[in-house]
Amino acid sequence: MTTMTSLSALANLSLIVLIVMAAASDVRSRRIPNWLVASGLVAALLAQCLTQGFTAGALAWLGGAAVGMGLCIGVYLLGGMGAGDVKLMGAIGAFMGPFGAFHIAFVSFLAGGVLALAMVLLRRDAQRSFAGVSTLLMSLPFGGKAVPSPDSGGKRSGTIQLPYAVAFAAGTLLVKWGVL
Repeated sequence: MTTMTSLSALANLSLIVLIVMAAASDVRSRRIPNWLVASGLVAALLAQCLTQGFTAGALAWLGGAAVGMGLCIGVYLLGGMGAGDVKLMGAIGAFMGPFGAFHIAFVSFLAGGVLALAMVLLRRDAQRSFAGVSTLLMSLPFGGKAVPSPDSGGKRSGTIQLPYAVAFAAGTLLVKWGVL
């Protein structure tokens, strides 16, 4: 096995460890630790620089992180995901470079839609949840935001709290395995 192949395999393993740990944390506590994202960013920078050279690697790292975060920031601002999710997609993008980040974000958004639909169908109050999701989706073109209703005690009424790290993990694995 060549050195370049070994480095690529190690980078892939690091990315998989990152997304599995993030997904587990997001499901368990609905939080993605900053130390985990920071570790992923450092590992991605090392991987990019060692496989592509310092300048090209640093540019791929920066471009991937920017694209990953940039594609998610709007969803975050609309209340559809947390800041940890945005940072996680930045770390995934840092591993994958700009085009890979775009590809994984697209597939992850599809996976997130499937996950949200499954969560709506599995909830007891599925009709109310569907109404909340549809209200959010209908308000997006008009600059709407997922906001708590007055009777919800500060929680988002009828909306689903999606562990988006699970969707990012699914999207990453589907792209890395060549499925989508």
